[in-house]
Amino acid sequence: MSICDQLVLGSPAAVADRIMSFLRGYVQQRTADGVVLGLSGGIDSALGAWLAVGALGASKVSLLFLPERDSSPRSKADAVSVATALGIPLQTVSITPLLRAVGAYRLVPPAWLVPRSLQERYVRRRYRALQGGQPSAFIRVLRGGDGVEELRKDSAYVRVKHRLRMAIWYYWAEIHNQLVIGNCNLTEKMTGYLVRYGDTGADVEPIAGLYKTQVLQLARFIGVPEAIVRKEPTGDVAPGMTDEFALQIRYETLDQVLWGLGHGMETTAIERETGATAPHIAYVQELVRLSEPLRSMPPSPDLQDLLS
Repeated sequence: MSICDQLVLGSPAAVADRIMSFLRGYVQQRTADGVVLGLSGGIDSALGAWLAVGALGASKVSLLFLPERDSSPRSKADAVSVATALGIPLQTVSITPLLRAVGAYRLVPPAWLVPRSLQERYVRRRYRALQGGQPSAFIRVLRGGDGVEELRKDSAYVRVKHRLRMAIWYYWAEIHNQLVIGNCNLTEKMTGYLVRYGDTGADVEPIAGLYKTQVLQLARFIGVPEAIVRKEPTGDVAPGMTDEFALQIRYETLDQVLWGLGHGMETTAIERETGATAPHIAYVQELVRLSEPLRSMPPSPDLQDLLS
């Protein structure tokens, strides 16, 4: 069986049922009154919302949309479409004032009166310039910015948005005795394409065991609108910056390489099955290696012999 075949969900109904059963049981175990999740207008959070409603019912699910200056106009429309389809009021709170207060927008050129199309071209051109001959600027960020101040600033600019959103999710959750649902998938987890204490800040992560291509499969099965399923994935934190552009590799190829590496396949076999080149595979291996600390609890010194 090929890697492509291995990534196909043989029984999406069983996968959905398992996730919803787990979510239902965990909410009961924690004696919570429901769940809250950040709805971005993208596929991951849309699927998370559908699964939450399937598990708990619409009355026990809160949806928060937290836009800011750089959010795409389409994000609000897509978030509204999901909330409307599920019959849940969408709570909208702009985090622009918070970002302005901490000085985040001063890290990038002013965007006032600049057309969105020009902002997108600027961001993409700047990203390419910051690659510095590497497979992506993202891998340089995972290395701490490679000593490049602009990369560190860009990283801070993007990540503070996720972390402010996380704080608001928990503010809402604690008021309403709800649990925060995280929407990170396995591809993001394995490559480090996430923000610690940002989009990973959650009480439960229903889709963390699914590769991105499997998220798409399950979303189609469960009834997420096709317009959202077909939408180009993006973190929506910088104009024009899509996931695949940032990673410099298509999700279809990335998932296949990750699956091959995770199952101990030789590089030559992965090349033959996926069409990925040896440098592509080495790049993915390095992403996995560099992002390992993001998948672990923070380290602490062993003091047992000094305290016993």
